[in-house]
Amino acid sequence: MPKKAKETITQKVLKNTSYNFLTALISKIGAFVFTVIIARVLFPELFGIYTLALTIILTIATFTDLGLNATLIRYISESLKTKTSKSEQQARARFYFLLNLKLVFTAITALALFLLSDIISFYLFKKPLLALPLKIGSIYLFVISVQGFFSSIFYSLQKINYSLVAETIFQCLRIILVLLFLSLYKSIGTIFISLSIALFVSFLFLYFTLSRKYAFLLKGKKARLEQGEKKRLLSFFGWLTISSISLVFFVHIDTFMLGLFLPAEFIGYYGAIFSIVGTVAAFVGFGSVLLPVFTQLEQGKLERGFNKVFHYVSLIAIPAAIGLAFVIVPAIQIIYGQAYVPSSYKFAITITSVLLSLLVIESALTAIYSALFQAKERPKIPSVLIVMATIANIILNYLFIKIGISIAPQYGLIGVALATVITRYFNLIALAIISKKKFNVKAKASSILKPLIVSIIMLTFLFILGHFFVASILTEIALIILGALVYFVIMLAIKGIKTEDFKMIITLRLKK
Repeated sequence: MPKKAKETITQKVLKNTSYNFLTALISKIGAFVFTVIIARVLFPELFGIYTLALTIILTIATFTDLGLNATLIRYISESLKTKTSKSEQQARARFYFLLNLKLVFTAITALALFLLSDIISFYLFKKPLLALPLKIGSIYLFVISVQGFFSSIFYSLQKINYSLVAETIFQCLRIILVLLFLSLYKSIGTIFISLSIALFVSFLFLYFTLSRKYAFLLKGKKARLEQGEKKRLLSFFGWLTISSISLVFFVHIDTFMLGLFLPAEFIGYYGAIFSIVGTVAAFVGFGSVLLPVFTQLEQGKLERGFNKVFHYVSLIAIPAAIGLAFVIVPAIQIIYGQAYVPSSYKFAITITSVLLSLLVIESALTAIYSALFQAKERPKIPSVLIVMATIANIILNYLFIKIGISIAPQYGLIGVALATVITRYFNLIALAIISKKKFNVKAKASSILKPLIVSIIMLTFLFILGHFFVASILTEIALIILGALVYFVIMLAIKGIKTEDFKMIITLRLKK
């Protein structure tokens, strides 16, 4: 039997990225369809309650993880650099050590959410309709935590195709179940029941796949971690704990602030905007894919690999963000309905949407830098930065919301969006500066400048062309296609993209 050529680093990254892209595609299309269904059934006020409940659940779910999933990916992939019985035994020991921590944290956190749901609903947010969804959501919290842990195992094994199948099962099943259950009984609690069942079936697929194809992680000679090894994992995990707690508040503080200062329908408007931004951002976020690969690279290859990934992500993320800013408001009107862009609030919703569209670039690039720091066992730096950014985010959110609502309630949306964009870009720039100092890894300026200049040209083209068409699904799709065509033609002309780049992406091959 002929020897199979060893997979290059770039091939490995691109193969995993392609699976990650498909996973994100299915995830976001499924989430998008799911969100549109419930948004149209519930209307802005109840959809706002659902969005707030989901945000609270996902925030509290941080305490079921605290960086355990990232720790699992990083150290299981390290153990499996070499395929020996000793390395498999070490991987199994690390897996069970982290799994035990996961189950303890998850059980405590889910119970706490169930017990505190009335206090959160009646006294903190003063929204009684939150209580039942949060109680049912405690079950969803438990399942999402365990399922996420097992999905992370396949990222550490660099077998993302199984996570892709699990995600497909979850997305398809939750849409089917929510349509069925909402037709029988319309309530927010029903939605979380649908989510919990679908996610549990997805978990079962991951568990049985792991036990069948990678049984060495679940079965075999018992191995215990030495004290020094435990200390190493806990040190890495400890800094990720700080980062995880800060990050979840950093990501969700905008929704919390809206819940505290504005009626529920404004959370619904904001949630509709963010669902579209998040869908686009997910397609260019490669952090989970890059962590195991970066972990196994030496310094010279690390710098080259980083710049290649940064280049390709920028090529997609920058035009995606700028193009999204142009089409997002018509997209909301078409997909969610006019109720989510009322004429009296249209200006504020438009400005908010444009600002939040810029997060597509930030989230994509931050994911690369975060993977770099974690791979180099330096989680302390991003942890400290995210704490600082979270504090700044809370302060700016409070100030900008107060300023906004002093003019009119809808301007609170702009205040939240502005505070979010400023603090997230502050965090990204700080990560970039420190990575240069600590690892001598610096992104090339051309990777940003060329896509940015050409994207502005593309935006100008879309503005001019947009005046000649009435907004509809077909015209929006046509404008997106034409804008993308203009972008890639100009990039090819100025050599921002080379023909071999297309060949590499298509064939997943590149010279070392």
